[in-house]
Amino acid sequence: MRVIEVKNLTFSYDGKHNVLEDVSFYVEKGDFLGIVGPNGAGKSTLLKLILGFLKPKSGEIYLFGKKIEEFKDWKRVGYVPQRLSVEHAFPGTVKELLSSVCEDKKEIDYLVEFLKLKNIVNKQFTKLSGGQQQRVLLAMALSYNPELILLDEPTVGLDVHAINHFMSILLDLNMNHKKSIVMISHDIGTLLKHASKILCLNKKVCYFGEPEGAIEYIEEAFGLRGFLHGVS
Repeated sequence: MRVIEVKNLTFSYDGKHNVLEDVSFYVEKGDFLGIVGPNGAGKSTLLKLILGFLKPKSGEIYLFGKKIEEFKDWKRVGYVPQRLSVEHAFPGTVKELLSSVCEDKKEIDYLVEFLKLKNIVNKQFTKLSGGQQQRVLLAMALSYNPELILLDEPTVGLDVHAINHFMSILLDLNMNHKKSIVMISHDIGTLLKHASKILCLNKKVCYFGEPEGAIEYIEEAFGLRGFLHGVS
């Protein structure tokens, strides 16, 4: 089953200059899709289109087999925005934030345990480390037990330990909890190692497929020929 299908998608903010052009790809149930591309390639815009925040200039988007215009079951989709874009938008403690998106105390307790938030549950979100904030944002996205999780640059600003911890959580969700994951990241090595598919984007699709075949296309998109040789 395809949880996302994008067909010939074109988008422009001003109606003249296309940010995305003729983009097509799909995400099967259980996939871990890594999206890479240089700054300004349209990666975050693509997520906003999939979430229905923006409307395409042309083309079609399907979620769980339904046209996005007809899709209503948004609890099946979890979204983790860029941490740095929202860290000051969430006053209050971790517990208050989780309670604001989930009324089920048992579910909150489960998320606190699963994401190891017990020691920070009464702390202010703005006082947390980057890795802790990222786990809280993931907990909020998981509060409705979605089947599909979209993440926009979740590892930006995190140290190596925090990145490894966060990725271990995502892999657990993907492999053991059967969540489909779509993740934008500049951490190309991590995505090549862990994702089941890679979408290399630079306004158009440069590459879509298995990680093993992605390196030369990623190097070309970033202007880094030979830079990723040996990365896997």
